[in-house]
Amino acid sequence: MTRDRILEASAHEIERNGLTMYRVKRVASEAGISVALLYSYFADREELIATTIVHRFRQVLLGQAEIFTTPLRNVETTEQLRLALERMIADAQDPARDEQRLLRIEGISFAHHNRTASEGIALAKQEASAKIVEIVTPLEIKGLLAPGVSAVAFARIWYALFFGQIALEGEHPLNIEDDTWFEALRALANAVVAP
Repeated sequence: MTRDRILEASAHEIERNGLTMYRVKRVASEAGISVALLYSYFADREELIATTIVHRFRQVLLGQAEIFTTPLRNVETTEQLRLALERMIADAQDPARDEQRLLRIEGISFAHHNRTASEGIALAKQEASAKIVEIVTPLEIKGLLAPGVSAVAFARIWYALFFGQIALEGEHPLNIEDDTWFEALRALANAVVAP
C-alpha cells in the first residue's frame, strides 16, 4: 500500500537524518512516488512526521506487547508461569529490544507537541493494553497469581520493568550488575506466582 510505503520511507528518513534534516522530497523518492502524490495522503510535512512517529510507536508498542504476551499464552500451571517469566526476563535483556524501546521513548517527546501524534499514540496504547489484558486475565482466573496480585497489576509490573529498564541504563547511582538485576527479577517473579 502506498501510504505504508510512505510511512516506512519517512521513518527511515527520520532515523537517518533526524527531524532537522528531514526532507519530504527524499521520502517521496524512497517511496517511489511524486511529492504531489505524497501530499494527497498527508496535509503537510508536520502531519507526515506526526503520522510517522505514531506508525513507528505502534509497531514498537505492539511488538513489545507480543514479546510480553507470547510466553504467557496457554499457561496452565504455576510452574509454566514461572518458566514463562524466566523467558520474559531473558527476552527483556535483548539489545534489539532496547533499540525498540529507545525509538518509543524518542517518539513520545515529539508526540506531546502534536495532536495527530498524541491521539495516535493514545490509540496504540489502548490497542496494546487490550491485547495484554486479554492474555493475562486467564492467569488470575486460573488462580496462578499470588494473593493480592490481579492480572492487570501483574501485567503493569512486568511491562513497566521492560520499559523502565532502558531509562535506567548507564552510569549513575541506580546502575546495577546484570547478575544482581536478574536475581532480583527472579525473586519478583517468584513473589507474583501463587504458592
